[in-house]
Amino acid sequence: MPAPDESDRPAPSPAQPAWRAGRRSIAGPLLTTAHSLSQAARGYRPGFLRGDTAAAVTVALVAVPQSMAFAAIAGLPPVYGLYTAVVVTLVGGLLTGSPQLHVGPTNTMSLLTASALVALATVDSDASAAERIQTAALLALLAGLMQIAFALGRMGELVRFVSRSVIVGFSAGAGMLIVVSQLPPFLGVDLSATHSDLGGALGQLHRLGQAVVSHGAAPARPAVAVGLVSLTAALVCRKVARWAPRYLLAVVAGALTVYFMKWDDQDLALVGALPAGLPAFALPSLDWHSYRPLLASAFAIALVGMIEVCGISKTLAAKTGHRVEPNQEFLSIGVANVLGGCFRCLPSSGSYSRSALNQEAGARTRFAGVASALLTAGVFLLAAPAAAFIPMASIAAILFPIAWGLVDLGYVRKLTRSNRADLWVCVATFAATLALPLEIAVFTGVFLTLALYLRRARQLYITEMVSGDDSRHPAGWTERPLRANVACNPHRAVSFLQIEGNLFFASADDLQDRFIRVLAQKEIRVLILRLKRTHMVDATVMHTLEAFARQMRGEGRHLILCGLRPRMCERMIAYGLDGVIGRENLIVSGEQPFDAARAAVKRAHTLVDAAAEVKP
Repeated sequence: MPAPDESDRPAPSPAQPAWRAGRRSIAGPLLTTAHSLSQAARGYRPGFLRGDTAAAVTVALVAVPQSMAFAAIAGLPPVYGLYTAVVVTLVGGLLTGSPQLHVGPTNTMSLLTASALVALATVDSDASAAERIQTAALLALLAGLMQIAFALGRMGELVRFVSRSVIVGFSAGAGMLIVVSQLPPFLGVDLSATHSDLGGALGQLHRLGQAVVSHGAAPARPAVAVGLVSLTAALVCRKVARWAPRYLLAVVAGALTVYFMKWDDQDLALVGALPAGLPAFALPSLDWHSYRPLLASAFAIALVGMIEVCGISKTLAAKTGHRVEPNQEFLSIGVANVLGGCFRCLPSSGSYSRSALNQEAGARTRFAGVASALLTAGVFLLAAPAAAFIPMASIAAILFPIAWGLVDLGYVRKLTRSNRADLWVCVATFAATLALPLEIAVFTGVFLTLALYLRRARQLYITEMVSGDDSRHPAGWTERPLRANVACNPHRAVSFLQIEGNLFFASADDLQDRFIRVLAQKEIRVLILRLKRTHMVDATVMHTLEAFARQMRGEGRHLILCGLRPRMCERMIAYGLDGVIGRENLIVSGEQPFDAARAAVKRAHTLVDAAAEVKP
């Protein structure tokens, strides 16, 4: 589409003083969301209508078959995917701050829901469909409440601790899980008589092997034929006419094949007639014994949902220049999930594919998503009887290209060439997604991210300030890298070390090893540590500094800390380091470069000269 005229862009309105004043309170996300919705409504222009309408029609035609497929992934009747595409998309579209973000059922949310249902033994057991629906709705409700709590607690920045390597590994594993989970309906193989103690994709493949080898199951020709017709239609549409609703056309091609071949549910599995009418309000049971086992799965759904919403919003914002408020997005998806749970909807998040399509189709405001939800409801009400001819093999077929789109090989190749540590995190998360329940795989990826961060953050870069003469001014000194297994220069009474990095609990052991080598060099009477390039000093490191200063003082030697920020110095004094090191040996940074370093060197030589004078 041609680029929109600048005059059609929504003009940012000045914020109201009351709204600005309340942004940092617990009600800040609520005020931000209300202000954002008010501004979007008041700033809507007739020029936006064409783009929003075109995007709504395009996305709705894609959302109908996608939402049915995602419900199938979760192990629920397809109609509940349509319910989700109406209720959650409508609420999320109103509350989101991103003009093009499309909220609704997604593959990862459906996989996490399916994993939770398997863990609770509500799938492939005697549990009724009503029980599975109730559990899925309760998961949506609990995850939404957690997301609202994150938003009101203003913890939007926490998603930064989940690296892109984890997301890429998890998404690739989710894509493989989708393929493996959809092989049985694509092949027309029934797995109800099989069981596996393995988790993830390995368990699904094990059960498929049992069905074929132990129970003599064979692929059903009608199912395979219909699946291939739908898959071919989807791939051809993508190649020939990218603007066409390929998933809808693929499902229609499969349904027409069933109709003309006069196949019925005896030949292959069909979606069946959908119930008439939109979902009714039905609050899930809130019994403690019902939802206590769901908390871990709900937290994983909430976490992944927040990461997806924030990531998609930032990706879209990079093209439009729109500012993303993470806490507002958390609140919008949380409220959408809570209300969705009350209407028997699936847990939901932002959709990568539909959001990108929404933007490409010309969406100008959030109301494109609202219109998409209303159009989905209309399609659902009008075309519900035709679902009796939709084969499950067609639903499985359209999920295969969706699953392939989750694999980011380009990013993996870049990691292979540039960063092996991130590559291993990505591969480990991918393997965990295939072998473990998805909620555990998510936590595994988060743990690996934090472990990698701590490993990198603990690394200290230490240089020794050296000079060829007995200069008492840093201007005559040069920096020399100090390797971990090398002590500082023992041929002078004053040793001057500069530390760069984060001084926190993970780096305390490395710092203590340095101090042990310094203590072994008896020629050093004063050690200067320049902390100008450090970003933090926590209590563990202060304890290490205190112990080292006591040892130095016990041997008649001294420790000087210079280049301290005022706040850092205040914390050291509050901790009690001034009583061990000496207040005069804690030197705050001056206004001019190296002021504190010059003062520290001067102080060090004063201490050395004083010690020489008292020697007999």
